[in-house]
Amino acid sequence: MALGETSRAMVWTGRRTLEWQELPLGDPPAGGLLLEVTANGICGTDAHFIAMEPARPLVLGHEIVGRIAATGTGFTGHDADGVRVGIGDTVALFPWVACGQCWGCRRFGPGATTCEHAFVYGIPPEAIGAPPSDTVTTGTVRLTGGFGRHMVVRQGTWFWRVPDDISPAVASLLDPLAVALRSLDVTRTPTGTWDEVLTPDSTAVVMGLGTVGLLTVLALRRCGVGTIVASGSRPQRLAAADRMGADAVLDTGALDSEGRRRKVLDITAGRGADLAVDATNSPAALSEALALVRRLGTVVEVGNSVSDGVTIPIDVARDICQKSIRIIGVTFNPPQSYREGSALLADRTLPFESLITATRPLRQAETALDDLSGDVIKLVLSGE
Repeated sequence: MALGETSRAMVWTGRRTLEWQELPLGDPPAGGLLLEVTANGICGTDAHFIAMEPARPLVLGHEIVGRIAATGTGFTGHDADGVRVGIGDTVALFPWVACGQCWGCRRFGPGATTCEHAFVYGIPPEAIGAPPSDTVTTGTVRLTGGFGRHMVVRQGTWFWRVPDDISPAVASLLDPLAVALRSLDVTRTPTGTWDEVLTPDSTAVVMGLGTVGLLTVLALRRCGVGTIVASGSRPQRLAAADRMGADAVLDTGALDSEGRRRKVLDITAGRGADLAVDATNSPAALSEALALVRRLGTVVEVGNSVSDGVTIPIDVARDICQKSIRIIGVTFNPPQSYREGSALLADRTLPFESLITATRPLRQAETALDDLSGDVIKLVLSGE
């Protein structure tokens, strides 16, 4: 394809404001890529960000799928699994790029997402405690997020080739699917230990039925968990929870927290769930999750990854110590979670396509973000 000197993107310039701007395109960096964005899933985190005032103009979007338009000098010619890729191939990105040199990278490896100098595509650095990007000094908005027609991919970025028979919209589910898989992987313990929670006789509760919550239900089913309870609202999402494999679906609009707790206790003969995954965007849901699990149970908190200053009271003795509960926080995911997700997306028998509510043109990004508050599951922006 012929590339011009500029491209266009929806730039986050103010609170609830995206502007359609022309940005410099340039050549792909050494060892990197220039992508023509074909799909970018809208995450609830994007809606959280846009409600705030940006520290500097930024192109949002981290659930990125694109067609390789150009390669930089020294590009290796293969994806993270060694599969050959070149111009015209479609790839899905792992959005985290580690420095490989800081203490966290040296101690745990760059894939552990503990980097002190990390860059994340489409995410404001201050939201993850990372150093400011180079836009602070240059004043130039870069094509570093999926809310644009093109995106520059840095050397050292993990990405996976998307099979030709998987649509870009479905491929954009790789990021939330990796979150769901990581939320379960962190709970794994040696076989037979008291706090094991992913077994055929266990009960898991998933709170919040956005894309991550629904994909967590699907992943739990694939793990062989015996009973899955899904808790959320909105008709499309409740119906999707059933399709993903939930055994019981609780409507938070019809049952209050105490009613939901009683349902879980009824299902578990009064013991409580083995595992609760909080995939809501409500800090208060953590208190409910703690009340839902049994002694030696596990709570995974994945739905509140960006602070809005809200705090909640917790009875530490009653809810944590006396029940010997494990609480595990999940924000970022290692490349392995994306590798696992890529394998799962390749299973054509799974109903991933049904999670895509609509694909919208890039210039409708603001409207799509507003629509997240309605009865939708996954909205995807098309770079066309």
